[in-house]
Amino acid sequence: SIGTLTAALSVNIAMLTAGWSFVERVGAALMLPAITWFLMTTYQGRDRVIAFAVFSAIAVGGAAIGPIIGGFFTTYLSWRWAFGLEFPVAMIVLAFSGILAGQSNPERPKLDVLGVILSAISLFAIVLGLVLGNEYGWWVAKKAFVMGGLEIAPFGLSIAPVLMITGGILLLLFMLWQRRQERKGNEPLIPTSLFKNRHFMMGNTVALMQFASIAALLFSIPVFLQQMLLKNAIETGVALLPMTLAMLILTFVTVRLVVKVPIKYVLVGGMAIGIAGVILLAYSFSVGMTTTDLIAGLILIGCGAGLVTSQLDNLTISFAKPRETNEASGAYNMFANLGNSLGTALIGTILVALLMSGLIAGINNSKILPPENKAELNILLTDTVNHMETEDFEAEIERVLGDYPDEYIEELDVVIDDAGVNAMRGVNYAIAGMLGVGLIASVFLPRRKLVPSADEATGST
Repeated sequence: SIGTLTAALSVNIAMLTAGWSFVERVGAALMLPAITWFLMTTYQGRDRVIAFAVFSAIAVGGAAIGPIIGGFFTTYLSWRWAFGLEFPVAMIVLAFSGILAGQSNPERPKLDVLGVILSAISLFAIVLGLVLGNEYGWWVAKKAFVMGGLEIAPFGLSIAPVLMITGGILLLLFMLWQRRQERKGNEPLIPTSLFKNRHFMMGNTVALMQFASIAALLFSIPVFLQQMLLKNAIETGVALLPMTLAMLILTFVTVRLVVKVPIKYVLVGGMAIGIAGVILLAYSFSVGMTTTDLIAGLILIGCGAGLVTSQLDNLTISFAKPRETNEASGAYNMFANLGNSLGTALIGTILVALLMSGLIAGINNSKILPPENKAELNILLTDTVNHMETEDFEAEIERVLGDYPDEYIEELDVVIDDAGVNAMRGVNYAIAGMLGVGLIASVFLPRRKLVPSADEATGST
């Protein structure tokens, strides 16, 4: 409530970031693991399957409605309403939270503060390194990273690998610290036994890849629709509706499937359908396309995601020991959120890299554009892609082109369109690769049913 109100009333990007990206995310981090733990400990068998399906359906429904409502506000009123509307909803939830059955831990375990700090900084550094790679270089620094007037480029290295290597070292230190905590009899942030639990880690790998792919799609498609097809926010939200509606329907279909067949086969099938949908979507991008061309691919992706996400948290957390359910819930949500962050960062990086390489190749290979202007056009276009400053680009391109003949302008439009289409196809191939990793991980899950039959439950044949 505090975070979304801060975002709605923000006067600059720093206040918006503090409210939405920090305070509100802290609130989400407190809620989501508690929700999955509550469902795991309150319901059993078929009731638990239904409970997780309802929970998943509400999340998917929010994902379907949110972009449309937010798009409406952004297009016709103000983006502030998209944040402001959350405040009364959050307050209503807070008012009714007392109806939840109260459960507490009489042992009152201490929080592993150093573990929290190490894990948060390490993951933040890795993701930030991915985000900054294109702009600052993947190894040798294109330019120095400046913080507080201090230029950071140790030994000529880019800030991107420095951050990622630092993050990796801190993550290793986090694991070593967790082992030390256990040896001393202290409460670790996450029991190391969870990381040794093969089935639990396979389930989390599936979650990491699934949520990374969804985040990647929800980032890349709106960028394409708004930058290339010039759609507004509400049109973009409507264009994504087939995927979320398909997810919603398959979420409830999964409830019936997991009663009859082992959940492993449902996950494998969902991942395979998702891969097929992403590949179909890749071939849907073309010059002169419309949003209706995306429908078939988005529906397939939604069907696959619905099959996977409906019971994935239920299955994964069930691999943990009963006394580890709370920590397992937190770990699962950590992997899911890491997937969201990595998916957006990685695909954003790939999208920018493919766009820049496509623009450079298109300009250099053009037989129509004058050779004396190609170098300047390359610099202009790639700098614009790096910063996504469409209005500045249009003004600058007009200055550079000046009185260019129409054939030059048309050629430049063709180069931009081709680069955008090819970049989106490449992005979708990368997303298919993510889902492929998830598919392989799902194959290694055990063959079991979430709801055993009466004969299986009694041990009879």
